[in-house]
Amino acid sequence: MLRRPSILVASLVTALLGFTVVTFGPAQAQIRVSELPPTEAYRTCILETQKNAEAGFEAAIAWRDEGGGPPALHCVALALFDMGQLDEAAKRLEELADKMPEASETERASVLGQAGRVWLQLRGLDRAHTVLSKSLSLDDNDPELWIDRGEVLARSREFWDAIDDFSAALDRAPGHVDALIFRAAAYRLLDVDDLARDDIDRVLDVVPEHPDALVELGALYAKSGALEDARAVWVQVLSLAPESSAAQAARNGLEQIDVKVE
Repeated sequence: MLRRPSILVASLVTALLGFTVVTFGPAQAQIRVSELPPTEAYRTCILETQKNAEAGFEAAIAWRDEGGGPPALHCVALALFDMGQLDEAAKRLEELADKMPEASETERASVLGQAGRVWLQLRGLDRAHTVLSKSLSLDDNDPELWIDRGEVLARSREFWDAIDDFSAALDRAPGHVDALIFRAAAYRLLDVDDLARDDIDRVLDVVPEHPDALVELGALYAKSGALEDARAVWVQVLSLAPESSAAQAARNGLEQIDVKVE
């Protein structure tokens, strides 16, 4: 599952806080932003959306209407995300990237990266690819952007192009666990199992009980016909992280093994 799109407050505060801090309307929220330092005002709004998305949305709208500028617009978009209105959240994040006059290209790329991740969650692969490519044109040093676009390409079954993006991420962040696992899956789906195993081994050498890496290891075992090895690995995942998405993938794998055995 995709993480909630996030931006480190410290990295964007200069770009987003080029305005005079105002007060939330009392009808919408109990937070008096004008009594807080600018950085804390922004942080407080974001945290409010996490605690109560609807209340956070009303507070952010009031802040926006009173001249809150880009920070309020960002808070609105994240509140919409937390309310489940992903399409609208993605659109507003895209728009926000063009409404940050003090922002650097790196900061604008971060906001576009958020939008791209939401489009990816919505399975809007063409839109996600377009937005993430624009983001990378602004900042090609962020490994997370390469990983996100690589996932878009993988979901579109453009596995070699996806591998290129995961490799670009690893060039910038050697040993990045997500990039290695994603690249391993792409290699496996292209029947390049030796390289897939190399990537998974790199992860497990550092994090021996990483659930997602173990799921992929199980898939490699199952593909080679080592069904009992696959079963053992997937059962281990269920023990390590029973409520995770990795556990669900392990359950699916175990069901497929059972079908084959029958």
